[in-house]
Amino acid sequence: MIDDLQSFVAVINEASLTRAADTLFVTQSTISKRIQRFEALLGVELFDRNTKPPRPTALANRVYEQAVPLLRGLEHLLDLAREDAAPSGTLRLGLSQVVADVVLFDAVIAMKEQFPALVVRSHTEWSSVLQQMVENGSLDAAVLMLPVRAALPDDLIARQVATLEVKVVQSAEKPLVKRKTTTIRSLAGHDWILNPNGCGYRAALERAMGSAGGHLRVSADTYATNTQLRLVATGLGLGLVPLDVLYTSAWRDQISVVDVSDFALSLDFWLVFPQHLGNLTRAAEALAQAIAASFVRQAAQSFPATPREVKAARRPA
Repeated sequence: MIDDLQSFVAVINEASLTRAADTLFVTQSTISKRIQRFEALLGVELFDRNTKPPRPTALANRVYEQAVPLLRGLEHLLDLAREDAAPSGTLRLGLSQVVADVVLFDAVIAMKEQFPALVVRSHTEWSSVLQQMVENGSLDAAVLMLPVRAALPDDLIARQVATLEVKVVQSAEKPLVKRKTTTIRSLAGHDWILNPNGCGYRAALERAMGSAGGHLRVSADTYATNTQLRLVATGLGLGLVPLDVLYTSAWRDQISVVDVSDFALSLDFWLVFPQHLGNLTRAAEALAQAIAASFVRQAAQSFPATPREVKAARRPA
């Protein structure tokens, strides 16, 4: 059916069976048989064979008008499954709010420059939920924040884009922790401004504090990182934030890092996507590079002005 339709369109375009055959790299007799099959399927004659060359009928011209966009749509459909085809359509990207704050702008700009026909649609959620959405096909790719050396499913392609340190922070003007170095147990007596439940590094902090015999006391939680840092800057509580996020924040000069001797937390950032992503595969690979480059660029712009002891180790892909 597809070959028949392509041959019909080629004959109309070329106004010649011979040239249509050359265009499709088949013989003229093959073109003739395909046209006859197509006419049999429709139950009408599409060419007036009393003329030389055969002239398309009025109905043939109407069929042609419908056939051309149909073939274009079919070609686009087939391209969706080809990994070497140019990325097009919509790339559904999942990120946590923290990651979106740092890299989303740069990543979208880089993707649009490389693939103008691609639309990037972002969705923010916790990493555990984002991973499930990639696995069930609700997302095409996602940036996950995971503990260092965490395992990922074998059926996902994973590209590590950065490793970041997460630090305890407080107000620089109204510090709650007076000592130069403290312990996780001693921090249990302070209020905290954190992400809501579901955040990986909040859970890590809670586990560490519980193991030390303490209890995490949350006075406010919000998804908005800048709001968290603003509240911390006023002295309302301690916070927990990746260094890259801190040093790209407008509140960086009003925040100081608390040195906790028995608590260290690093997170690996991974871009994950399914093994069979069709023509979006190139876009996902390019996205991993763009996000890694964005982390490096943010670090280069921010960290030269920060204290040496709080520089984050990172391993961009």
